[in-house]
Amino acid sequence: METTTLPDQLRQVMRLWPSGVTVIAARHKEEVRGMTASSFTSVSLEPPLILVCIHQSAQLLPVLEKAGRFSVNLLAENHAHTSAHFAGQPIAGYQPLSSEETPALQGALATLYCRTWAIYPGGTHRIVVGEVEKVDLGKESRPLLYWNREYRPLP
Repeated sequence: METTTLPDQLRQVMRLWPSGVTVIAARHKEEVRGMTASSFTSVSLEPPLILVCIHQSAQLLPVLEKAGRFSVNLLAENHAHTSAHFAGQPIAGYQPLSSEETPALQGALATLYCRTWAIYPGGTHRIVVGEVEKVDLGKESRPLLYWNREYRPLP
């Protein structure tokens, strides 16, 4: 009988939870980083707070910490390639982030521009709480969804 660890069981359970897909982006001086993340949620409307979870070894984390600002970009269903690009499968020559002080993803469903409110330890991750300072709504479209290790369309 095969025994699985609790982390393996948790990973299996989380596969069953469908989620939207985001790209978190930040810039410090000339270094710009983006990362695909599905660990994103609202925290409060007053003040307007959101949170994202970032692995402590992610290249984005030190940039975000130094910048003190970041964007959360909600991906549209036609952005599976963008998600893959920022999840470690880079597309040569593909540069979808804007050149703004806080970089944003061109063609996102929506972009939240955030100031870092707090960063908390969370096991292998850091829980980054951001205060939303500005919202840009993109062209209305359907979201990119991730479930059971695959991108899925809305029914």
